[in-house]
Parts: sequence; C-alpha cells; structure tokens
Amino acid sequence: MANVERHDFFPTCLYRFKHDFEENELDNMISHIDLNSLSEHNGQTVKRTGSQTQDDLQRIPTFSNLTRTIIDVSKHILNEQGYMGEIEITNMWGNILRPQSQRAHAPHTHSNNFLSGVFYLKTSTETSPIQFFDPRPQSTVLKPRKSGYNTLNSDMAQFNSETGYGVIFPSWLLHWVPETKEERISIAWNVIVRGDYGEPNTLQNANI
Repeated sequence: MANVERHDFFPTCLYRFKHDFEENELDNMISHIDLNSLSEHNGQTVKRTGSQTQDDLQRIPTFSNLTRTIIDVSKHILNEQGYMGEIEITNMWGNILRPQSQRAHAPHTHSNNFLSGVFYLKTSTETSPIQFFDPRPQSTVLKPRKSGYNTLNSDMAQFNSETGYGVIFPSWLLHWVPETKEERISIAWNVIVRGDYGEPNTLQNANI
C-alpha cells in the first residue's frame, strides 16, 4: 500500500475540563440556583419542573471561582487556536431540568458569541447528556454504510453530564439536551473575544 498521510483541516474543536471545588463551593452554587426554581402555587411554595436563573452569575461572588476557571480555559483555547484578544463572559446562568417537565432543550446555537459552555453541578448516570450535530450540511447527502462509529464518520457527538466537569464549544455549533430521567443542575455561559476582528487594512476588519 502507498504511504498515506491524513491532514485535518477546518476542525470543530470541543473541550472538556475539570473544575476543582473550594470548600462548600458546590453546595453554595446549587443552593443559589435551587432558590430560583421556587414559585408560589395555591399559597404554597413549590419547585418548578424546570427553570433558569438570571444571566449574570459571573458577577456573583458565589460563582467567582468557577468564573476564573472558565476564563482561564477560554484563554487556553484562544491561544491554542492562534487568536488574539481579551476574554469576556457576556452572560452566565443556571439551568435546572427535572424529569417531571418532560422537556428537552431544543436544538439551538448561541448567536453573537465566540465560545459557549456548560458546567455540571448535579448529575447522575440518569441525567441527560449534551449532544452536538455535525455542522457540515452536505456531509449526510451521500454516505457509505459504516463498519463502526468514529470521529470521522459520526453525525453527532455526545458528552455525558458529570458533576465537576464542563464542556466548551464554538457558539455557532448546533446542540441540544434531551429529556432527563433525574434532576440535572448545570451552569451555561457565553464568551466574546474583545479586540480586533478580520484582517488589518481591509474592509473586513472591526473592533469589538
């Protein structure tokens, strides 16, 4: 057989990271998010089947340690990919997904941002994963039958939800979260890169 070299161009890079909790940090973050899932119904305080918090958690001291980790990991990604600029978290919010809701997070992207991510606070083997779709629309037009699934022929990539771990991905990448069988508490966020965009001395350059 001839000598063959594979060259991977135009990759879609997803990153998984582990965050080391400080004392009581995990419990405090869960408590903060859990309070936002309470509502009044017939004079009683009940938990909603699914909810989101306000979207400025990066400004709240309870989440400051995680915020630093997200910024550090995002800087690593920026440097690895050869981009310049300053990392800024534009918004950050908590999500609670409960089986009673019988709801999924429908397929979506995060517009007007560069990176997005999710971090897991409460999970089990029965909590739903996050799934990503192949962003190349023509890739499924004609495909031979597969001998097995791998990163070169799959139409979807999945990360299981695991407490203490996060996933960062391009904001334009289509993804969703299926219905969960047990309570799933997570934090999501968006990141913009502040600085110069495009090529210098052209009409396609801007500063954000």
